[in-house]
Amino acid sequence: MKRFLPILLLMTSPLMAQKSNSGALTDAVRAFHGGDYETASSLFQAVLASDPKNQAAQNYMRMIQAQQKNGSTLPANLKKVILPKVEFNDASPKEAFEFVAQQVQKQTGGKQTVNVVWMVPEGQEKKITLKLQSIPAFEALRYIGDAAGLQLEYDTFAVKVKPVDPSTASTQ
Repeated sequence: MKRFLPILLLMTSPLMAQKSNSGALTDAVRAFHGGDYETASSLFQAVLASDPKNQAAQNYMRMIQAQQKNGSTLPANLKKVILPKVEFNDASPKEAFEFVAQQVQKQTGGKQTVNVVWMVPEGQEKKITLKLQSIPAFEALRYIGDAAGLQLEYDTFAVKVKPVDPSTASTQ
């Protein structure tokens, strides 16, 4: 019996590594779509360290490098824009996102715009009440999304607003 234990451990270790890679890859993809490219990059690098041929991680790393080469990304720009006051009382999330987009444009003199792609089915949004002061636009959008139970994904030029994916809701 003692002879079989090392063999069994050798046989299961690749499966355990693959499972941990899968979790890291999922977390990395979630960070990437959330606009956190630093975290995504480090997680993708960890996946590639244990599996250098992982095609998904390689592709995402190329996208991150392209984003960095092209200059500032939307999330990075939104972290720099400080909104003096964001206040909503029983407002729809769509109105709140549009308000923040308008405030970003106003604060930057029209140099930065935020396109909001609304992907929430009608009737699935809940009203929100928030009162924030001197907050980066990125964080204001995150607070609105959290308060309304919505998920944000950042593209190069837009914020996609979706219902929270039930499979990821418990891990966030």
